[in-house]
Amino acid sequence: MADERTRALLREVVMLVPNLGKLVARLAGDPRVPARAKVFAGIAAVYAFSPIDVVPDFIPVLGKTDDILLMALALRHVIEEVGVAVVREHWDGPDQVLTVMIDLISAIADTVPRPLRMALNRFLRSG
Repeated sequence: MADERTRALLREVVMLVPNLGKLVARLAGDPRVPARAKVFAGIAAVYAFSPIDVVPDFIPVLGKTDDILLMALALRHVIEEVGVAVVREHWDGPDQVLTVMIDLISAIADTVPRPLRMALNRFLRSG
């Protein structure tokens, strides 16, 4: 019984990566997503895959922290700009997985100090 649940969970996790990739690509092509949100998400994605980091990737655990925080901030910004309903339109996975993912993105983004988040939001919403 536990083996079947473990396998089902593993399948969901494996499917999350392509579904997340499709979600980001579809949102990038959606005219309802503001250009600044698309640019921020694109910069975050490039930064995450770039060898240049604020915290070097070779440092265990901490090395990916800056990448994860920036991606979470970018995805939350897109979600705040267009709403969960638009994001759901582009999501291929189960609704409950998207709900958990959105909650996780918010929790991760909330670890960034509030003054920094507010400054970023002001910048993204300006002119």
